[in-house]
Amino acid sequence: MPRHALCIHAHFYQPSREDPYSGIIPQEQGAEPFKNWNEKINADCYAPNARLGNFEKISFNLGPTLTRWMEQNAQDTLALITESERRYMNRTATVNAMAQPYHHTILPLASLRDKQTQVCWGIADYTHTYGFAPEGMWLPETAVDEETLTVLAENGIRYTILAPWQAEGEVDVTQPYRVELAGGRSMSVFFYHSGLSTGISFNAETTANADSFIQNCLKNVYSANNEQDQLILLASDGELYGHHQPFRDLFLSYLLDGALTQASIEYTTPAKWLREHPPVKTVQIRNRTSWSCMEGVERWRGECACTPHGAWKKPLRDLMNQVAELVDACYLDCAANWLREPWRARDEYISVLLGDVSFAAWLDQEGKMSLDQSEISQLQHLMAAQFERQRMFTSCGWFFEDFDRIEPRNNVQYAAHAIALSERVSGKDLRSGLVPALEAVKSWRSGVTAREVFEGALQRFETDLQR
Repeated sequence: MPRHALCIHAHFYQPSREDPYSGIIPQEQGAEPFKNWNEKINADCYAPNARLGNFEKISFNLGPTLTRWMEQNAQDTLALITESERRYMNRTATVNAMAQPYHHTILPLASLRDKQTQVCWGIADYTHTYGFAPEGMWLPETAVDEETLTVLAENGIRYTILAPWQAEGEVDVTQPYRVELAGGRSMSVFFYHSGLSTGISFNAETTANADSFIQNCLKNVYSANNEQDQLILLASDGELYGHHQPFRDLFLSYLLDGALTQASIEYTTPAKWLREHPPVKTVQIRNRTSWSCMEGVERWRGECACTPHGAWKKPLRDLMNQVAELVDACYLDCAANWLREPWRARDEYISVLLGDVSFAAWLDQEGKMSLDQSEISQLQHLMAAQFERQRMFTSCGWFFEDFDRIEPRNNVQYAAHAIALSERVSGKDLRSGLVPALEAVKSWRSGVTAREVFEGALQRFETDLQR
């Protein structure tokens, strides 16, 4: 008799909220009685789900910027999550957590070199957190192109999850597919069930009762005439379960701790299902598509119907690309004297950021020669600039309807920090040429420009240097 299975994937993520100079998240309005949104969402969602054991029964990813915050501020929650993952691995010999590119960058809009760094850093964060390598990787906003999948495959990733409209032609969402890639590589892809995923995400009644959800929603999507085993995969933001919708952590717990079994439906995860059901069909993906923009990836580079008043988005994308070129040119010009392979060294620098190796140990591996203290200090500034230059492409900076929000303002501050650090090492004026691009980014609500945010951030940085 064919098996009916359910996999729930929860995408848990928070962007970098830290001030680039202090490294501290400022007091955030609306998060009361907590100091910031990370603390509030941890109390509403992450901690309750961890205590209930839900992380052991679902597929999930913890964004690296979230795990790094948890490591410092929610150690108990993170410990429960990682222990759940280890128990799952010991029981099934597979993993249920997926990795994620480090800064939630929209990878189809990134250079090949940046794709590699984001994927490499995301895998390193996963290994640091759980103690073993990932099998799957969740793509930010499920934004995809073939080059991105190739980078994943080259880094040992076996599978990802996409929306059904990201495939060329119709697909059977109950079966995994294989995407053939350049160089003889391939990637397994699961397509989530869009109707049910939308229902659990945006219709609170759908998840009000687990038994009703199974009888009225879930059972209807399995085909009675299909002789194959069928997997229904649901994908949503993980914060749905307790934060966006209160008590849905309890819904999830009851669903997975008895309700499914009573309905003769098993719960599983992509890695476990792949081991038992390797793809037999191939599919081509639609390049530059995502799960949250019906116009592909326009939401993060221009105007689209998803977010009105998006005229500021293309100028912001152009600005960030210009900053990246300046920072990278400075990096190559200066670091090439000290590092054997500067881009490989950047990929490997994540081990320093995670605290797995010291800067000195990293330099011993990547450096050309012994450096004096002044040169070491300059190289540290260059690597910090590269970190900020990666962070400034965080997707949240383009997601919403206006520039005058914390997310795009933060991205501009990260860009300013990258420029200031690069100027300090190179002795060159890099900021003056950015003025036209900065002035082109303007809030339609308040009139605030990226130039005001950028110059304010630079002034703070220079004031801090003088203390």
